Amino acid sequence: MQAKQMEWAKLLSCERWGRAAGTGTTPEQRSEFERDYGRILYSGIFRRLQDKTQVFPIGRNDYVRTRLTHSLEVANIGSSLGRIVGEVLLKRHPQLREHGTEAAHFSSIVASACLAHDIGNPPFGHFGEAAMESALKKARERGEIPEDSPEKFEGNAQGFRLLTRTGEPMAGKGLKLTAAVLGAFMKYPCSEAFSRTKRGGIAGKKFGFISEDAEAARFVATETGLIPLAATGSQLAWCRHPLAFLMEAADDLSYLIADLEDAFVSKIILFDAIRDFLFPFISEKERSRAESIAAQEGEESAVHYVRAVAIGTGIRMACDVFLAREEALLAGTQNKSLLEESDYAEAMKRLRQFSFENVYNAPSVVEIELMGFRVIESLFAFFAEWIKNPHSAKGGKIGLMLKGEHLADAGEHARLLHLSDYISGMTDSFALATYRKLHGI
Repeated sequence: MQAKQMEWAKLLSCERWGRAAGTGTTPEQRSEFERDYGRILYSGIFRRLQDKTQVFPIGRNDYVRTRLTHSLEVANIGSSLGRIVGEVLLKRHPQLREHGTEAAHFSSIVASACLAHDIGNPPFGHFGEAAMESALKKARERGEIPEDSPEKFEGNAQGFRLLTRTGEPMAGKGLKLTAAVLGAFMKYPCSEAFSRTKRGGIAGKKFGFISEDAEAARFVATETGLIPLAATGSQLAWCRHPLAFLMEAADDLSYLIADLEDAFVSKIILFDAIRDFLFPFISEKERSRAESIAAQEGEESAVHYVRAVAIGTGIRMACDVFLAREEALLAGTQNKSLLEESDYAEAMKRLRQFSFENVYNAPSVVEIELMGFRVIESLFAFFAEWIKNPHSAKGGKIGLMLKGEHLADAGEHARLLHLSDYISGMTDSFALATYRKLHGI
């Protein structure tokens, strides 16, 4: 019988994917979730984010954010969200303290999920996913990959794959993170096949894992007690882990507000845009203070102040909505993001629309995205022969270059996954350098 409500004691599971059941230590002995944060922070897959574009080109302005700095900022916001919510939840559910649960555990779970939230994204900014999909489509049209190969590349699913399977050389099980952190990380806890049905509401908007990683997804869902939406064949889906909503809110707050700050520093927008789209998130007194800073210390200092205050406002409103909607979150019926439910929903919508029209389509942003499109498509096309012909002269050399020679006698699908892993894991500079070497530039 389907569970009617998720339980916090189970949602905070310390069991680790890739380790024998029952060997996870309990929170009162040591915070396993803090350990998860460290495993992500010190991993090679996380460090590569320092050379992946967030929005604005790396190197033209030392101030603008990379994927790494964005992820660290999201983790900081997530830590605050988790702590504030955790303190209230422990008062509402005092039995949790009997198991040694602390507000810090909620903080570490959300912060860890936030730290990893972009870990599966390809190089060259938000357009990298579209470039990967285009490369897959063209390779399929040329007959270089199987007809039934994936049509989509999803950064969330790639991130889950890295964390649970391919990310580090740890017995083939990724970083061996706790079920709680993986659950909070899974923004879309459903399979690719389920996501195509357009069911599942907010949990099924995109897919969070591919069929090869379904076992890990089942582990997370079982250990944390996620409510199932579908569980037959390739149709796998569960309701979101409640803390995934906090991870989502931290990301939305960070990129919408901080990207506007970067746009100002990059001289793409004027201070008037800050007044129009960030002042709605701060009080009248704080607006007056911002104007005073702009007059006395300069507009850039004022923008930094407004960004900090606006994010603080966002943290408070996200926590208020989460706590007000706790019952719906545990029942799996919450079908809107926390920011969409807040009093600032309309202001966030206006900010999002302005950013997409004036920031994310700025010439310098479009330039890096189009360059990335060319590089990713070209690399995929160059390496694709290995998928169909791993024993040809060129295919064999490609296998060696991709460190995939052990897959020469495996199926085409396994080689396709390996190639997708390889290209999506590239940093901006490594992808561009590889492109230049292969094309003699």
